[in-house]
Parts: sequence; structure tokens; C-alpha cells
Amino acid sequence: PPARYTEATLTKTLEEMGIGQPSTFATIANTIVEREYAWRKGSALVPTFLGMTVVRLLEDHFTELVDYSFTAQMEEVLDAIAAGDDTRLRALERFYRGDDGGFDGLRNLIDQGGDNIDARALSTFAIPDSDAVVRVGKYGPYLQRNEDERVNFPDGTAPDELTAERVDELFAQPRGDKELGQDPATGHVIVVKNGRFGPYVTEVLEVDESIPVKKRPKPKTAS
Repeated sequence: PPARYTEATLTKTLEEMGIGQPSTFATIANTIVEREYAWRKGSALVPTFLGMTVVRLLEDHFTELVDYSFTAQMEEVLDAIAAGDDTRLRALERFYRGDDGGFDGLRNLIDQGGDNIDARALSTFAIPDSDAVVRVGKYGPYLQRNEDERVNFPDGTAPDELTAERVDELFAQPRGDKELGQDPATGHVIVVKNGRFGPYVTEVLEVDESIPVKKRPKPKTAS
């Protein structure tokens, strides 16, 4: 497969396509990482399943907005505003409501495609040679097999690392809480859990239903 993008090769590609300005290339890369669409592994930018879901959504339902030539043309619009040949309000009006150049406008794209978006399909990724799939949920990606078997996988797992063998290993790991014993200092039971960021230990506190949830003491945890 081709090498992953680095910030340098991504910038080079953007320059070749006429997208972005020298002053914005670093911001583009930082935004991709901050929004968790990719993460840095050394100098490489590794895509996340969240990022892949967003790309699917845009390519399937807002194709015009992520067309390379459209993005490059937007640079010309911004240059015209900077030069005083256009105004921000006129440019935003055309972008939102459409123009005579063939672009329908963001409002029309949303009206036409909003009801046809299948969020579950967009956020589901098959794993070759496996009956499990990756789903991207509210709290991050997880593995699902059948309708009732779910398991987290460690953060920082590249998509190509989720082979059928690795998936079987993750499902084979013990799930649920494992009791370790009592903390001699507090008397609280200590258990091991397997969370989004891997295994961790936490204490089990007695729940006082008379206290609002937000005001209840938080259990101590450690990786």
C-alpha cells in the first residue's frame, strides 16, 4: 500500500491541488488531529474510524463540497474577498443559497440529502475474514459481533491492525468486572474493568440514592 500521509506530504499534495495557503497548512493538519479524524504515529497521520465515518458522510451526501476542484475554487473566492473584489456576505449568501454557476447551495444539499442519511451504515466497517464489524458510537469505536457481543479495542489501534486474528483475541479476553479484594485502608472492594483505554482498577462505592448523581463521590481509578 502507499505510505501514509505525513504533514509534509499532505502539504505537498494540497499545494499541487491548489488547496489552502502556506499560512493555513499547519492549521489544517492540527484540525484533523484535534477533531480526532487522524492521530500522529511518529511523523505519519493515521486515520481514525471517526474520520473515516465523516469522509463517508461527506462523499456520499455532500459530494460537491469535498470535490477537489470545488475546494480549489473556494480559494479564488477567498482571494477575491481579500482583494476587495467581493464581500464576505455575498460569498456566504452564494454558498448557502446557491449561485448561477451550477452549485445548488448548502441549504438545498441538506434539504435533499438529510432524510436519506443512514447513520448506522455510515459508521459501520467490515473486517476482512471476520464476522465482527467496527461501529463508531457516541463514546468512540468498538467491535460488535452478532447483536449482543461488544468489546472495546485500545485507543491508538490503526484500522489495518484490526485483523480477524486480532479481533478474535479481543473477544477472547475476559469481560466484565473481576474482583481483586478489599482495600485495607477504606474497606472498599477493588475490581478490574476493561475500558476504552484498556484495563484499569477502580473501587466500588456504596450508592446513596438520596444524593443526586452529580453530587455523589467519584470512585478512585488507576490504569
